[in-house]
Amino acid sequence: MASRSMRLLLLLNCLAKVGVVGDIIRRPSCAPGWFYHKSNCYGYFRKLRNWSDAELQCQSYENGAHLASILNVKEASTIAEYISGYQRSQPVWIGLHDPQKRQRWQWIDGAMYLYRSWSGKSMGGNKHCTEMSSNNSKLFNLEQQRMQQAPTLPVQVPTIEQESRFC
Repeated sequence: MASRSMRLLLLLNCLAKVGVVGDIIRRPSCAPGWFYHKSNCYGYFRKLRNWSDAELQCQSYENGAHLASILNVKEASTIAEYISGYQRSQPVWIGLHDPQKRQRWQWIDGAMYLYRSWSGKSMGGNKHCTEMSSNNSKLFNLEQQRMQQAPTLPVQVPTIEQESRFC
């Protein structure tokens, strides 16, 4: 039986390699089942993982791959719509975390932390990992080990909540 503290690894953001040959920019191809959006390839994975293991799994796919960084509302909506093609019931891990557990949030890939769509109840406490859900347009802190799946509704702007002890 899976621990209540386990989550499904559902989303992987791989920085796609854009090749430039002379003045021609080649769009990279993504792995089968993945989708390309703004120089990134995104994949959906159903395997149970906690946040840390999910990030390690992402890194094993390709150099530079991480859990997804959601940098704006359009990107959040696009990713939520993609995930809804697989399932519509649970949130997914994303790459926003508080590695030093001081409420100083950052994206795992080093992207600037500018997009802030937190649910009102999520900041603070002992929560240091983040999931994205499409049912209420907010980001949520979650316990790193908690069991969940992916975003619920496809086109609504996703949200982020936090709630974690062991990122």
